[in-house]
Amino acid sequence: MKYRESQRDKELRKRFENDNAHLLLRQIVLKEGTLRGLDALNIKFQYPVTAIAGKNGAGKSTILALACCAYHNSKTGFKLPKRKNTYYTFSDFFIQHAEEIPPEGIEIEYYIAHNKWKKTQKLPEGIGIGIQRRRKNKGGKWNDYADRVRKNVVFLGIERIVPHSERSQSRSYSRVFSSAVPKGWEDKAQEAVGFVLGRTYNSFRYLEHSKYSLPIVQVGDTIYSGFNMGAGENALFEIFSIIYSCGAGSLLVLDEIELGLHAEAQRRFIERLKDVCYETHTQVICTTHSREIFDCLPYDARFFIEKVNGKSKITEGISSDFAFSKLAAVPSAEVELLVEDEVAKAILLTSLPTTIRSRIAINVIGSATALARQLAAIYVRGEERPTLAIFDGDQRPKQDDNLKHAKNMCEKCIDSFSEWFNSRIDYLPGETWPEAWLIQQATECTAELALAVSCDSDTLKDVLEYGLQAGKHNEFYEIAKQLGIERDMCLQAVAMVVTGKFKQKFEPLISHITEVLKNAG
Repeated sequence: MKYRESQRDKELRKRFENDNAHLLLRQIVLKEGTLRGLDALNIKFQYPVTAIAGKNGAGKSTILALACCAYHNSKTGFKLPKRKNTYYTFSDFFIQHAEEIPPEGIEIEYYIAHNKWKKTQKLPEGIGIGIQRRRKNKGGKWNDYADRVRKNVVFLGIERIVPHSERSQSRSYSRVFSSAVPKGWEDKAQEAVGFVLGRTYNSFRYLEHSKYSLPIVQVGDTIYSGFNMGAGENALFEIFSIIYSCGAGSLLVLDEIELGLHAEAQRRFIERLKDVCYETHTQVICTTHSREIFDCLPYDARFFIEKVNGKSKITEGISSDFAFSKLAAVPSAEVELLVEDEVAKAILLTSLPTTIRSRIAINVIGSATALARQLAAIYVRGEERPTLAIFDGDQRPKQDDNLKHAKNMCEKCIDSFSEWFNSRIDYLPGETWPEAWLIQQATECTAELALAVSCDSDTLKDVLEYGLQAGKHNEFYEIAKQLGIERDMCLQAVAMVVTGKFKQKFEPLISHITEVLKNAG
């Protein structure tokens, strides 16, 4: 499943960007020092749900820990039953054995949207994105926890999927759990979990004893508790219950968000989580090893962290195909072509001859910025594998900007970097984004395309015009809808006809790829 931005996604992003009332975390920067192997970090949050992927040991959990420590809280704030405090400190996450050296010489910047900052020259009304800093000098302690802005923060680790039947405290109190006082949000949590799992619950409530709780539900005539729930079902009730318990504007931090859920449930979970975030102004930051989770989120809500020559590198806007091929360590072909999206990939696959297609791998990266970053990462690693980044046609005027962005990703670039970069890029035909270019060319070969999609030529001309008016990146969804076919089938048909009709427009690009293959051999 490929991500398509919905109207709800647009609404979520717009409200997130303009919300100064709920203390949203907008950016974390590790200015100095190293924390558990993470030696560099600059991550911006532009959407209510953010997912971070990467190999084990890359620093995903460390980023979650940093997010949790952005805020303080009042004594009456929300806390998990087993916790002493309503807030987190670095000692909750960074624990050392006597033989380990504790982190020191650390400075972290937190950028937080707030409407009650102290008025300054930069924030004359006290409204906007302000900065709070946490420091730990050599031999010292973390500074001024109590000065942090206050907000409910909850961290849920992988222990949430341990079944109640395997939790010693639940087993000990199995006979003494009793009904808890209803909180008022039980119906909302029940409906959310039912949507995710495709199940109709007649009722849901919590049983409690001391500081421990146990969910109990009724489905039809069957009543069962957390002792007989699946791990994913238990975790879902806990997650949605916590969101509603925290109230508006909380931060929920989840390690491996997909745990206990099958692929379809993961997709439905993210769909409902977006709705709940919109309802409650909740922000979610999570890690994942799931392609389905990535595919459900906008590109600017996906991050991939990795080690490049021993240094931490984080890439924003990465495609799920490229991210998870990295996780799987998929062997590369003779030459790797990097493109922005699946439309560019379709154009290449239909325009290149079999003799070339059989020798290359085409990886979707996600954006022009991500392409520039990947080239920079390849340069820093000193990799010799032949790679060609093929930008969309509308990126030609922005070549200097993309080069500058790649240079900024390299700590030290020698004078020859510009030549190295420029020799490893090329462009699709045209001067606009690939969907618009394909449809513009298709209007010149409607007779051939009409045969391919079983539509009369006059009707097809109107359909293509509808597509051009549908908005950037929505063109093929509209055309497919008008033709009564699937979007991918529509894209394939148009790409095959257009690339076959205008072969000469691809000759420079094919010559470049052929030369790269020749040098690779």
